[in-house]
Amino acid sequence: MENLTRNQHFISQSEQRSNCIDESRPKHKKRVYKFEVVDRENGVVRLTNTEGVKIQNNLSFDDLFSFDVKSSSLRKNLEDFFQAFEVDLAPAADLLISESKIYSGSKVLKSAAERVFKAKFMGWIRNPYSIARTIDMFKGLLGLYPTDPLLLANFTDIRTGTKPHLAKVCAEFGVTSDQYLQWLEILFLALMTPPGGTKSILEASVEKFFEPTGHMGHVIVSTFDDVVGYRVAIPDTGYLQGTQDPNHNMFLFNLNRSAFVSFNFLNLSKQTLVEIPSYMKDQVGSFSIKFSAQHHHNDMRLLERFNVLAAYQAHSHIFCADPQVFGITTIQ
Repeated sequence: MENLTRNQHFISQSEQRSNCIDESRPKHKKRVYKFEVVDRENGVVRLTNTEGVKIQNNLSFDDLFSFDVKSSSLRKNLEDFFQAFEVDLAPAADLLISESKIYSGSKVLKSAAERVFKAKFMGWIRNPYSIARTIDMFKGLLGLYPTDPLLLANFTDIRTGTKPHLAKVCAEFGVTSDQYLQWLEILFLALMTPPGGTKSILEASVEKFFEPTGHMGHVIVSTFDDVVGYRVAIPDTGYLQGTQDPNHNMFLFNLNRSAFVSFNFLNLSKQTLVEIPSYMKDQVGSFSIKFSAQHHHNDMRLLERFNVLAAYQAHSHIFCADPQVFGITTIQ
């Protein structure tokens, strides 16, 4: 797990580049507009720089995921765990968009949706603005450890390794040192694939969302013509939550500057959207409903709702390919 990466992004450069201002620029010169949320209740943001900010150094923090800094250049960190999900996100998102346009219930579409959700879920739990929530979500992992000797040796370094960045991370993201270390341990345990295994805890957890028995999975993909003035925002938290109902989970994610996705997972026997007689509860709980999708193109009401929600739920900033965010008030 040793590598040279010090500048560690919590929203990957590839995700940010899919929202860049000018796609013709080389990777290291790509930029995105950054907006400070000044009034989340009324949807008001302020453009921080008329030239945009460099993606290369944006939404990152030095050694955020490092747990043993051995020298100025070499450290142990979690970057290898993230890589497989990051690399797969763009092709999976493209496939999800194309499949949602032509057929609402194919196995290919479900597979693409799972791949996107795994990558986005990984991004969600590794986001430092979600540290407390991630610890609560995976509290069942606290106190556990790998049994494989090599994994255990690396895992132990989360507590014992050298961390000159510890105080800065805790101050920047408002957590205690113990919360930060618990978070790193959870990320390690959730993302590692044990020897002889085929999937991580995160992957297995996501696949349970897509189980058909007793649940309904549905995805809504919204796309827009790639024209100035009608771009999708991306919040610094990486994800948006559409409901507070524990039996109807709705998660929304930016796919690129011209598309976003809404994942909906419904517990059939406990949901309250449709009234179910008590004598049918057990029967409904055994229903098997095929995963489905909807596709909307250029529905500006949906774009406005997403961007307003992004400004409302962001920690402090949102980002966009346009200097004026559609649907919300932008102070130049």
